[in-house]
Order: sequence, then C-alpha cells, then structure tokens
Amino acid sequence: MDFKIEKNIPVRTFNSPFCEALDQLEIGDSIGNLTKKEVYKYRPNFYTPTFRDRKFTFKKETGSMYRIWRVA
Repeated sequence: MDFKIEKNIPVRTFNSPFCEALDQLEIGDSIGNLTKKEVYKYRPNFYTPTFRDRKFTFKKETGSMYRIWRVA
C-alpha cells in the first residue's frame, strides 16, 4: 500500500473559528456583535490551558449585543 506524503501542510490547532479568532487577539483588540447566548457559550474557552495566560472580559454594548476584549 502506498501513502502519499505531503509537506508543509499547517496543523490546525483549533476546531472552532471563534477559538482561532480568540487566539489572534492582541491586548486591546475585541470581537463584537455577539449575542448574550454566544458570549456565554464561548466563555469557557477563556479558561482552557491554551488561553490560561491571557485575560478576557466582556460587556454589553448598545442594544442586546456584547463585545469581548483581550485585556492582558
């Protein structure tokens, strides 16, 4: 049986597009236009070993939309 060897294929670290975006946030950057349900759904990711050394906060903005910031 022959297997095709492929080179320089990046390893995908996250299964969620949200976690990929969270990983790219610099201090002071934010992700907006999130519903309350989305914020509380994604919140457990803040405490995973990958993000343990970073600090995030979220707050309600105008209307019913929320925003997540990376603060440290």
